[in-house]
Amino acid sequence: MSRAVADLDLPVGAYPSPRPAVAAPSDAAPAKAKRWLGLDLFRFGAVLLMVQGHVFSTLLDEATKGQSWYPHHSFVHGYTAPMFLFGAGLAFGYTTFRKWDEHAAWGPAAWKRYRRYGWLLVLGYGLHLPTLSITRLLAIDDPARIARLLQVDVLQHIGVSLAIVQLLVFLVKRKRVFIAIVGALAATSIFAAPWIWGVDLSATSMPVGLAAYVNSSTGSIFPLVPWSGFTYLGILVAAVVGVSGSARTISERVAWPLLVLSLVCMIAPIAIDRLGPLPWPPHNFWKTNPLFFFWRLGNIMFVLAVLCFVERWLSDRGWLDEEPTGRLGRFAQRILPWVKIVGAESLVIYVAHLLVLHGSVIAPGIKHSGFISAHSHGLLVASLVSLAFLAAMVLLGKLWFELRKTATGFRAVQWGLIGLVALFALLGR
Repeated sequence: MSRAVADLDLPVGAYPSPRPAVAAPSDAAPAKAKRWLGLDLFRFGAVLLMVQGHVFSTLLDEATKGQSWYPHHSFVHGYTAPMFLFGAGLAFGYTTFRKWDEHAAWGPAAWKRYRRYGWLLVLGYGLHLPTLSITRLLAIDDPARIARLLQVDVLQHIGVSLAIVQLLVFLVKRKRVFIAIVGALAATSIFAAPWIWGVDLSATSMPVGLAAYVNSSTGSIFPLVPWSGFTYLGILVAAVVGVSGSARTISERVAWPLLVLSLVCMIAPIAIDRLGPLPWPPHNFWKTNPLFFFWRLGNIMFVLAVLCFVERWLSDRGWLDEEPTGRLGRFAQRILPWVKIVGAESLVIYVAHLLVLHGSVIAPGIKHSGFISAHSHGLLVASLVSLAFLAAMVLLGKLWFELRKTATGFRAVQWGLIGLVALFALLGR
């Protein structure tokens, strides 16, 4: 998801090199900010899970989906969004707490963030457009079509949820007050979800565009309740484990705290559930149950903790050094930049893979083109197409990453795409 989802405000520096044997002179240039490889690996896995899951759900026939393994696949695929949301919150907290004064003032840093959040909203709603014609859009009067047009998906969710906390940073100025408010927002989102989802906002006078951010009654997939809990708890985890310090890698500092937190989040819900019935109203267990929410959060943090231990293992063997030793070390140095790129460019990968699969108002996707029919293939074909998609998306991410290095060329592409959309709008597409 934009750099706003995957590389949201994280430094794009080189992977950390080992500590120098001799202290640098006082007038030396400041060292580049350290990258958190564990988080890069985490987001890389989320991107792969996203692409593979969407290809399978689009191409597999009903007979294959009826096999015993598919419900387990769908359950694991359901972790994709929580991983992205938690990662976005963790990245927000990482960068915000490191440079609090810079983000607490209205300046270039805050403006840059809000510009990213605005693009997330534009892209999120743009993927829903049934037409680019302003006249046709304004003529839509079917409530169901309007609700589909304004439903909240992951891009709009992240744009709004992070815009809220960035505004809080600017308003409250103090870290402790900010952390307390974010904790209150997270708690409300998580624990009030069974009641909030029980309210049919489509039958109220609340504007549908606003109601879409509250619960799923208007058709939203990722309303703020309870999904923002993952984002805001990511911010709190960044504050609790502390992602700064003198450790050679960030994972050296956070691996054990993350592991402990993950075990608490997985074990506590099970223990609480055994105490007896809890006062929840009838609700959707898989979407709004607070205990299940924390159990999933624990699984997510456990995966991140394991990847942090992987980073520590790689660092201990010198494979993250600028000049690694051994064949495996050199191989790791060739692979890891691609991991960073996939995480950093997950917005373009997210949008591109959806457009190729499902199409848009401009062009049909492959499932509508007759090239590869939807819901009509077995496991082998779906697996091969998934591999092809993954390779194509990684290459696209690399191309976009290199293009952004040249400001002139990147702006030319951006304006070219905007011009293409404007042309189709003028043609009444």
